[in-house]
Amino acid sequence: MKYTVKMFNKNDIFTLGVISIIYLFIAYRLDFSFLSFLVELPSAVSFITEEMLPVNWKSYNNYMTPLLDTFCVAIVSLIFSSAISFFLGFLCSEKTMHFKPIRNFVKSFATVLRNIPNIIWALMFVPAFGVGITTGIIALTVGNIGDMTRFYYETIDEVDLELLSSLKATGMSHLQVIRFGAIPQAIPGFISWTIYSLESNIRSSAVIGLVGAGGIGMYISNNLSLMKYNTAAMGILLIVVCAIATEIISNILRKRII
Repeated sequence: MKYTVKMFNKNDIFTLGVISIIYLFIAYRLDFSFLSFLVELPSAVSFITEEMLPVNWKSYNNYMTPLLDTFCVAIVSLIFSSAISFFLGFLCSEKTMHFKPIRNFVKSFATVLRNIPNIIWALMFVPAFGVGITTGIIALTVGNIGDMTRFYYETIDEVDLELLSSLKATGMSHLQVIRFGAIPQAIPGFISWTIYSLESNIRSSAVIGLVGAGGIGMYISNNLSLMKYNTAAMGILLIVVCAIATEIISNILRKRII
């Protein structure tokens, strides 16, 4: 007996139809044409290969100081944001904060911070604090608090509730239960998320530099403005290399520490 297997069922066809309608509406709204994109693609590739390649290897030394600044911004902002998020995380978790209004308020606060991109924070703080490293540190710190608070409180939510109850039954105070019960269980997760945030910070610190928040991004932006495309390409290459190296190192650290 032969069975006929259909490549597409009615649900698949309906889903594809909805996606197609959404795409056509957005393309019409934005005046976007995929055909025009394909026509212009060779020109874009030609620009990259002719104007940006080969990279200006001689500009390598000029990027060392901005690159170091980028790492410093990423690390300092990580220290500030992780310290603040550590306390906020315990205020958000049901297992360590039993007063629901405080939990909801802190979660809402973190959600607001999390949904504003780091580059927007940088654009907001540049007029207030001026162009430079300080703005980058503040922008990344504020931007990271939302994400890291969520990472931390979700980690705390996974701790063993029975252990916390047992410690409380011995007569420990609420703070002692957190100190000797919740924190030791949550530390591996905290470390993992902090290392991940460091990777993200290094990428973000390069991006926010494009809008004046210091670091290698600002140096790349200046070279692009001066149409020194092959010099800017050197900076982009360094960011890619550093991002890959950071990811490799962080994976090693996770395996050894956690």
